[in-house]
Amino acid sequence: MTEKKFVQTLMGSVLADDIYMGIRCISTRNQDIAIGLANRYITFRAQQIYIRTPFTCRNTSWICQLCYGWSPTCGDLVELGKAMGIIAGQSIGEPGTQLTLITFHTGRVLTGGTAEHVQAPSNGKIRFNQNLVHPTRNRHGQPTFLCSIDLYVTIESRDIIHNMNIPPKSLLLVQNDQYVESEQMIAEIRVGTSTFHLKGRVQKHIYSDQRTKCTGVPMSTMHLNIHMVMFIYYQKQAIYGY
Repeated sequence: MTEKKFVQTLMGSVLADDIYMGIRCISTRNQDIAIGLANRYITFRAQQIYIRTPFTCRNTSWICQLCYGWSPTCGDLVELGKAMGIIAGQSIGEPGTQLTLITFHTGRVLTGGTAEHVQAPSNGKIRFNQNLVHPTRNRHGQPTFLCSIDLYVTIESRDIIHNMNIPPKSLLLVQNDQYVESEQMIAEIRVGTSTFHLKGRVQKHIYSDQRTKCTGVPMSTMHLNIHMVMFIYYQKQAIYGY
């Protein structure tokens, strides 16, 4: 492997183990590799470099932040909750982009974890039992509440009271006694759970089992993730030697 190819291969990856030259540690586990660090490996003639990759990540449903590494859009670790199909599409080009994104009309990301978005029917204060929800975060890292059982919610305006039931495992996006505006997003309901009587905006659910090659890239190697939330796990990954 040439020096240029070696640097290009390692840049943006995250180390799965410490790198030692003799008794001296020159880089540590979970450290992302920039061009300076890659050149240091060439200088010290490092023999084995363990890096994290999505292909051997312990998580079976999502891709974790450290195993994905850098986002090509910013040259830094990918943001938590980032839609990975968009990043894959930036590298694949046409027509590969069409296989990972619905770009022509909706521009949404290929996902199996979409949700129904619930909107407030009118302006008013929203009220619910706080003992039936638990604080958590949504796929974008924003603070939300997870419903443990069916949650009875009311929105009280000056002239009318709206009642609705939010099913279990849904995410409530607002605080108790918070003032909400008409058509404001107040909850996300997971696909497959029962819905309520108030109509909300719903995302399309798009699935694909495509595994053929397109533009020279095997579809099995593209980052076709069915979830967008990323969690951090630790696992030794691929080995590169110089």
